[in-house]
Amino acid sequence: MDTNSSSDRDFSFTLLDGTTFHLCNGQVVLVVNTASRCGFARQFDALQRLHDRYHIHGFTVLGVSSQSFGKQEFEQSCDIATAIQNKWSSLTFPITELTAVRGKSIHPFYAWAATQVSWCGRPKWNFHKYLIGKDGQCITWFASSTDPLAPKVVEAIEAALGNQ
Repeated sequence: MDTNSSSDRDFSFTLLDGTTFHLCNGQVVLVVNTASRCGFARQFDALQRLHDRYHIHGFTVLGVSSQSFGKQEFEQSCDIATAIQNKWSSLTFPITELTAVRGKSIHPFYAWAATQVSWCGRPKWNFHKYLIGKDGQCITWFASSTDPLAPKVVEAIEAALGNQ
């Protein structure tokens, strides 16, 4: 496991509204690479339910818009926001502008996360999930096909929050 201080892992993302989200903000964060035109996009509803259930306890979902798999996301932030608003108007968790999760332009968070897990734990498709603790450590990961409300996801979030 990584031995750097949490400040070394203070990764930031630019959100669709142009503001900055700092990952190492004392919250438990489920980082999910998203694509609004992906078949797994049905998970947006479950991700919102997780966010609603645990946000008061210091948890958030961070949707990381990406075209890294199948180019299933729009290129412009305004188009991503419009697509999400049209299909999932009740989403309140933060969503980033287009971000590379693999390849030459990989976001520093995803480059770091790849060093924290085995090859199996790296994103293979949209809606891969990393659970990051309050201290910035990578706690675990979940495959794209894992439902965000699956018991193993909920149990990991609750454990990270201190069994809220």
